[in-house]
This record gives sequence, structure tokens and C-alpha cells, in this order.
Amino acid sequence: MKKFRRHRIESRAGTTLVETVVSMLVFGIVMTMVVGILSPAAKLFLRMERLQRAQVIMDNIIWELSAMAEDASGYVKIYPSGTTETAYAVGGQSGPILEFIGREGYATVISAQGCGGTKIIVGGNEQLAQADPIKPGRLLTRYYYVKSTGEGEYEYQCKNDAGEPAARAVTKAFGDGYYMGNYLKIEFSFPPGVADGGKVTSLNADVSLYETNSDGSIGRLVAQEEEVALYFRYALVRENGITAKAVLTSP
Repeated sequence: MKKFRRHRIESRAGTTLVETVVSMLVFGIVMTMVVGILSPAAKLFLRMERLQRAQVIMDNIIWELSAMAEDASGYVKIYPSGTTETAYAVGGQSGPILEFIGREGYATVISAQGCGGTKIIVGGNEQLAQADPIKPGRLLTRYYYVKSTGEGEYEYQCKNDAGEPAARAVTKAFGDGYYMGNYLKIEFSFPPGVADGGKVTSLNADVSLYETNSDGSIGRLVAQEEEVALYFRYALVRENGITAKAVLTSP
């Protein structure tokens, strides 16, 4: 009976305060070392994951641009950097805005520069709907009627008395959430040696994704593909002259 009681008393014996403090200190040191090792690894993992997502976005954008280029016919034109509206603007060797005539006969304008709210015109001056603004950094396409005179001119940024731009249609290739907070930039360019009026079967595109800072400004470069070849289904003519003219439409 005495042995049993002594065993019970010994089994109740716990760690001392000193042992507890020492254990906590050792545990803290070990955890500090583990965190120090895992923190850079976690950051590297997150960075690699972000780069992988950005590359998927880039691949899909390039695929979309290639599909658009296959639809081109007639002429092809690139507006130089600094061009905001194509009305009465001439073309250049490289720039952020691409223009051509699509197979359905509409003037097609491709860029990532964004556009304001746009009136959709169907059947002359009939206003069908209002297209919402598209902010810069998103791939978008606008379509315009080409005049029947055969001169290749179209009515760009048609404005009514309220000063609202108008187009046949405005579409964005992907929703805003698709870019995952990144900002898209595209720079189109003709191959060397293709002069105004010359035949062209392809052009190049530099596609870049940038981080978007909390204040909305463009941050560091995330991913980039340079000199991506966009091939046309048909041989086109490089056009540098004025193709778009602004007109006043009915409100």
C-alpha cells in the first residue's frame, strides 16, 4: 500500500519553472530558425506562382492577337506612340494602336490604351446602346463603318452634340479580373524594309505585363514577350496616310 501511494506521488511530479522557461526559450530559438529558413522560400514560391500566372495571361493575349491578325484584309496601319485618337492621324513604323480592315468590311482598331464611354451606332445615326468605358491596360477592339467610296476611309470618334464618341462596336477580349491586377502594354511594329504602300505578310508585337500599384500607377515589369510574330492570312498593304475622319452625328 505504501509503494502504491509513493508511486502516485511521484507520477504527479511536473516540470519546474526553470525547465519550462528553458523549454520555451529553446522552442523560440528553433521556430525563429525555421521561420528564417521558410520566409525566403515562401516569398520565392509566391513570386514563381505570380510569374506563372502572368505567363498564362501573356500566352492567351498573344493567341488572341494572332487570331485577330488572321482576320485582316486590305491595308494595315500602325499609329505611333502619343496617338490618342486616330482621326486625321498618320501611321508610323511602330506604336500602340493597330488598324486594318476586317473580312466583314469594318475598320478594326486594336489597342490596350482604353477608351471612354462610347455610343454604338447601327444603321447610320441610330444609337442602339452605350458601351461602358474600358480602362487602359486592357486589350480592346473597336469597329467602324467604312465609307462606300472605296477610299478606305471610315468615321472614327463620331461625335454628337453631347461630345460623345461613337463606333459600330466596342469589345474587350477579357474581363478586368482576368489580368489579376496587372497592366497590359502592346507595341506593334512592321518588319524592317516594309515601306508605305509595300506588301506585308506579318508584323511584330512586344507584349508586356506590369504590376499595378495601390495608387493605380504602373509598377515593375512582371512578364514580357518581345517581337512576337503576328501573321496575316492574306498579303496586306502598309498604309501610313489618313484613314479616319471625324464627323458629327445626330444626337
